[in-house]
Amino acid sequence: MLGLAGAILMVTADTKEVEATSKISYKSETVTCSVFQSPGDQWLEEADTELTRIRKEQEIEEQERQKAAAEQAERERREAEERAAEEEKRIAEEAAEKEAQSQAETAGNEAQAALAKAKNEEIQNAVSESQPIANSNWIYEVSEADYTALLKIVEAETSGEDVTGKMLVANVVLNRVKSGAFPNTIEGVVYQTKGGKAQFSPVATGKINRVHVSETTVEAVERALCGEDPSQGALYFVAPAYANPENLQWFRNSLTMLFAYHGHEFYI
Repeated sequence: MLGLAGAILMVTADTKEVEATSKISYKSETVTCSVFQSPGDQWLEEADTELTRIRKEQEIEEQERQKAAAEQAERERREAEERAAEEEKRIAEEAAEKEAQSQAETAGNEAQAALAKAKNEEIQNAVSESQPIANSNWIYEVSEADYTALLKIVEAETSGEDVTGKMLVANVVLNRVKSGAFPNTIEGVVYQTKGGKAQFSPVATGKINRVHVSETTVEAVERALCGEDPSQGALYFVAPAYANPENLQWFRNSLTMLFAYHGHEFYI
């Protein structure tokens, strides 16, 4: 009986031990189950994290794309404004250039018209001066320019002389016109130069343009043009009191003196 009881006690003890062991094992499994994470749950969490990252990157990319688009739009706007400003400037410059060209053409036309008018007046004056002066008593055919030149040179060369002294100078000029060795017009003779030197000193000094023609000079020139000639054919004259010594020596050594009258010597 004791053996059976002992066995029962042992079985009972073993059973309790087993229960105790089972209880401990269960509790252990319960604790383990509370902290265990299956592979599927971990994958979902990682996927969610990755999706969040991708979405964040997409948001950043979208922001950058919008920023780039805004910057591009701003650049295009500024470029359009610059092109419009350049075009406006070009149009304004072209308009200003056309206006300046128009004004220049107008001014040029006005200048040409003025020049043409002046040229025409000059031609008319030249024609008028070249026309012979009508005087039935003159034996010479002279133009207005010739007559003026003769009056001025006589006045310039003979200030203070009497009619004869003035007429002698006029005769020298007329004798040169007839000689063939000098220009064939009175004006040409009066303003003739040789070697760059004027033949009459008042022309060289400009005195011829400053004289006031007297009535005595007009009378002397008129009488000379009518043929009155006491010059004996003289082609040269000199005023010894005012002449350069070398020039005076040339007169006396190279020419033949015809006579002297008042302050002048006359040569041929």
